[in-house]
Amino acid sequence: MNRDRGTAPIGDSHEPAQGWTRLAPLSGVVFFVLLVASAVTAQETPEGDASGAKVLSFFKGHESATKASALLAGLGVVFLIFFASWLRTYLRSKGAGALAPAVFGGAVVIGIGGAARAGISWALASGHDKIDPSAAQALNLLHASHYPAIVGIAIFMFATWLSVLRTGALPRWLGWVALPIALIAIAPPTLIPLIGAGVWILVASIVMYVRSDQTGRAA
Repeated sequence: MNRDRGTAPIGDSHEPAQGWTRLAPLSGVVFFVLLVASAVTAQETPEGDASGAKVLSFFKGHESATKASALLAGLGVVFLIFFASWLRTYLRSKGAGALAPAVFGGAVVIGIGGAARAGISWALASGHDKIDPSAAQALNLLHASHYPAIVGIAIFMFATWLSVLRTGALPRWLGWVALPIALIAIAPPTLIPLIGAGVWILVASIVMYVRSDQTGRAA
């Protein structure tokens, strides 16, 4: 029985990717660009142990930049989830099995952490004249911690590493690069795994797009 080309599974080497499906892997590139734009727009926030008065003063002076950075970060989360959804389907089509949902689940945790941090930034920027110093200090302490997103990175990178080694869905070197990022994420929170995961997603996005395009041309 003939199969409808419009309903062909993503990653099926016998069917060319059509329309938006061919461009879907590039959602990872958009995520990376928005992540960088958010980081560039943001000002260096006070340390986690800063006084409430210092926190309020900072967000009052950088209200516009903080809000712009938060909006870019929130939009980045949207494209991260789109990319992770595509990656899950792609890995599943290559035989990753239960590891594919684990990859997506890790990305969801990253997204929740990123969205929460962006929300805290927005709250501090828009409510600097309404929040008392003790509340501002507590919110800033939460803002300074990247821990929720880093936990998601550990899940995402470990599951991706295992998926790539098991299926060869992506170049094996890209799978091995995911392992140290996951290991660093388990250590005390730093920005290193966040940067590493962002670059990994950028490269993986381009690799999958090129492979999808080549499949479409060959079909």
